[in-house]
Amino acid sequence: MPRTDYLQRILFEEVAARCVVVRLQDVLAEVGSRCRGLPPAAQQLLSEALLLSALMSSGLKFSGRLSLQIRSDSGPLRMLVADCTDQGGLRGTVSVAGDERLPEQAADLIASLGHGTVLTLTLDPSDGGQRWQGIVPFEGQSLADAVAGYFDRSEQLPTAFRLATNGNVAAAIMLQRMPGDGTDGDGWTQLQQLLATVQPAELLDLPAETLLKRLFHAERRRLFPERELHFHCPCSRERVENMLLSLGPEELATMAGEPETVEVRCQFCNQAYRFEPHELAALYPDDDVRGSPTLH
Repeated sequence: MPRTDYLQRILFEEVAARCVVVRLQDVLAEVGSRCRGLPPAAQQLLSEALLLSALMSSGLKFSGRLSLQIRSDSGPLRMLVADCTDQGGLRGTVSVAGDERLPEQAADLIASLGHGTVLTLTLDPSDGGQRWQGIVPFEGQSLADAVAGYFDRSEQLPTAFRLATNGNVAAAIMLQRMPGDGTDGDGWTQLQQLLATVQPAELLDLPAETLLKRLFHAERRRLFPERELHFHCPCSRERVENMLLSLGPEELATMAGEPETVEVRCQFCNQAYRFEPHELAALYPDDDVRGSPTLH
């Protein structure tokens, strides 16, 4: 049975360029089931963010996660986050203002972003390596425009994207110049021209290997094995406990002194973690919380 969610990449060594294709179906369904009630424009932006994070994850040289985030202090779209691990684990979430009417189209939702909107790309190694962030003003008429502009200005890596979504399936292709001049001086221009001919139906309907062969049949290229993509959220009770510990003993004592159960819900997967007062008190091994006079 063919895979429904995967990443396929090829390398043009003579041009010093790479091309990556991503297709998502099951991941979209899983993310959609955990983010119910999203307006269509927000759903489309979330699908596009998942595609872009998966495409960019193909360049990870370490074990960890790449995260794409859009944050705005004004307008109906407040936050959009999608990330992908080096093992193909995807997750995403979007937050919209409940008191504002959302545009019906994703392009109009992007156009409504305020001037203070920022694009953040984060590389987060899981092996103890240094975390890195690039933060720039959001510029462009789409998510793809903003990310391509970031690579062009901040990384000096000319990049082009083509994205397509139909609600159930999302697919995208990325062409990116790599460091080095290569031996084919006109090859980059030719690759860009070929990429511009890709139609949404081709992205959505054709297997990646077929699409790449049809698109670049005359170019010398090296095909890499497919990488499976899947939904993955690393949240756990232990991570939530560590977050609660970071609040400090006084805050925990206040929470533990209340009769109600404390519920912490993951914004990505919607998993709920519940803590009874005695469980909150037990998080600290000493008497900072358990000996607090606020406990009864």
